[in-house]
Amino acid sequence: MQIAYYNWGGKQIEAEHLDSAVQRVYQTCLNNPSCEVLELRSDLLRQSQSIIADFADGTFDIDNSTGIHRVERLALTYSTSTVNEFRWQVRALRQGFPITIHQNHVLEGEPRSLCLYIEPWHTVERSWTPELFIKRIFWWLRATAEETIHGDDQPLERLFFSSSYDVVLPHNFFNEEAVQKKLSFVAIEHKDVKTTTLIGRYHDKASANVPLCVPVTIVLDPIENGPVEEYPYTLGQLQCLLESRGKGIIDLLKKAFFELVTEDGIEFQRDKKEFVLLLLGIPRLRNGVIERIEAQGFIVDSELGKLGESLSALFKAPDQNKWFKESSLCKLQSESWKPIPLTPVNVKCYPAPEEIRQYSGLDSADAGPKGIIAGVGALGGLLAKIWNRECWGEWYFIDNDIIKSHNIVRHIASHHFIGYPKALVVSSTVNDIHKNNENKEPRYSVNSILSDAPEVLAEIDSADVIVDASTTLHVPREFSQRENAPRMVSVFITPSGMSCVMLLEDKDRKIRSRSLESQYYRAILNSDWGIDHLTGHIGRQWVGAGCREVTLAMSDELIQLHSAILSRQVRKSLTLPEAKICVWDYQDDLGEIVARNVPVFPSHSILVGEWEVNWDDGFWVDVTALRLAELPNETGGILFGIIDQKDKTITLVKACSAPENSESTSSSFGRGEYDSTDVLDDCHSRTAGIVSYVGEWHSHPKGYTALPSQADVGQLCFLTDSLQTEGLPALMLIVSDLSLGFYLDRQGGIFSPISSY
Repeated sequence: MQIAYYNWGGKQIEAEHLDSAVQRVYQTCLNNPSCEVLELRSDLLRQSQSIIADFADGTFDIDNSTGIHRVERLALTYSTSTVNEFRWQVRALRQGFPITIHQNHVLEGEPRSLCLYIEPWHTVERSWTPELFIKRIFWWLRATAEETIHGDDQPLERLFFSSSYDVVLPHNFFNEEAVQKKLSFVAIEHKDVKTTTLIGRYHDKASANVPLCVPVTIVLDPIENGPVEEYPYTLGQLQCLLESRGKGIIDLLKKAFFELVTEDGIEFQRDKKEFVLLLLGIPRLRNGVIERIEAQGFIVDSELGKLGESLSALFKAPDQNKWFKESSLCKLQSESWKPIPLTPVNVKCYPAPEEIRQYSGLDSADAGPKGIIAGVGALGGLLAKIWNRECWGEWYFIDNDIIKSHNIVRHIASHHFIGYPKALVVSSTVNDIHKNNENKEPRYSVNSILSDAPEVLAEIDSADVIVDASTTLHVPREFSQRENAPRMVSVFITPSGMSCVMLLEDKDRKIRSRSLESQYYRAILNSDWGIDHLTGHIGRQWVGAGCREVTLAMSDELIQLHSAILSRQVRKSLTLPEAKICVWDYQDDLGEIVARNVPVFPSHSILVGEWEVNWDDGFWVDVTALRLAELPNETGGILFGIIDQKDKTITLVKACSAPENSESTSSSFGRGEYDSTDVLDDCHSRTAGIVSYVGEWHSHPKGYTALPSQADVGQLCFLTDSLQTEGLPALMLIVSDLSLGFYLDRQGGIFSPISSY
């Protein structure tokens, strides 16, 4: 029976017209004997290019119940127009291809789309290679056929694809009693958010009437410092007291009433319990200089209309409950106002930002930096709250996520904010902390910090510091590549919740986040505390139906604890010029905090072919010590580092010592095999899989340069061929007396300044 296929991908094109990214995948398919490339296509409307190929795999049962064929025709489609989504789609072109779990939503009439990755593209692309991409496709087909693709810890997939609407019900809605209650919905929509959230609420009772207060504010002339006065009990007594201080209140009060009423008059409602709250702002002098503004309040026990009449400021219209202004501010015609009772009210002026900092134990003159908090989730939101409460710093908030129901466990947001952008919620919430910020414009962006939106770029350009609380790798790495960027500090809490970390660039940005990251991981690998420092990075709590909806189990207690530590340490450290790597471990059994200050070393880099190799003086000190310990013989071992495919960087983390069965002489070195894979497994476990094998190193004896010998060239070719199957670079490092030699494939570079080491 003939198989029908979708016509997908646009018009046929030749290989020379492929985008460079597609060209790499195309070449990988040609090199794979299990792939047969049939044609290449380009779709101008979708701004995409596709590789049409048959993928053949005979390792699974041909009669599998899922319905996956051993040969499936797929379209590997690359789109340059996709934003914040996967650049690559894999479409199954067979028209009878089954509906399975781990597929993406497609429009009617389109071929099915395979869901290959849990992580978002900006995370995947850091380690993505064409070779691994092709392997992932074969894995999806095989695991789907064998029905092993879905992990036991993942939630059941939806019967239907997700809608653009989120509905949130009261937690007890399905109880019998709750079902009988009436429910109404509020739609939460925002122009920057694609999702509409419908929040269900039970009908509230009508709010009780609140007595109406009509405040009248008067600022008096400055009064010299003197003894505390007894409270006046009548308006007449207050007038006498203030006249003895140089100026009375009645003329000012009369003027205030006169300005309160418009030309159309005003009605005062007796049944609304209206009253006058007289607020006095009293500048206090000391030796002729105003020291502070003192506030004092009095409730005037009189109906508003009658009070205005007694002051000769208002008159009542005949047979109406309406008052108008007197034609002019004439002199008082009676003293009926004097016995009107006053009730004193204690009033304090809201503290100024300088006073708030002083109350918080900060330097009152230290207003803090102008900065950006990138990522305002649980940690970033609390940092924003703490610093705004202290009136330290002027902050702009950036986050492209929304508040979801499970976020309420740890976020500063309340349940009222479900569905709103996190950046908006945090901005409005922290602005609401202090009365000084009531009319302050919210400063936020529902974007990524890496966005090219004009407002984001403008904020970055004017910022003194970026506090990266996004808990991602791509943000600090991206900013490490930028020359014109503010100082960055990355803060995060480890997955177990038992530790928090601060990675702070130096003021001049000579030691950047990429180097701090590698030095942090080296400390983890070399320290006893690093054994379980990142424990828990595999443990997850599934909070939604999508396979990417993952959160960690962590109490708000730990978030609060670490937020307090980080907010204080970041604030204090930013006043210093040097870079810092700090770890704070919480000892749960004793309630202690153990601080670990990791030494920070200057960093260096060299360009080898298309790759930039990075290392720091700490790495050099360690590898030199290993060499010196074995002289006059050569030595060597494996290299651990971080490979970033997007930025084309290899950042060296650690040089391992030689295995015991290595062959070492004064003119040669042959590395033996390590007893087991424990060395690499330990590295992966401690660093959450970020740090891995990147190549080999060996030393040269005294008097020799770091140039490779013929044997070294042979080893480099072997390494290159071995790692090429994964699309990974293979680095060889040669350490001599005064230089480092870096070699990739047949390209190399010598770094030899090293008198400072």
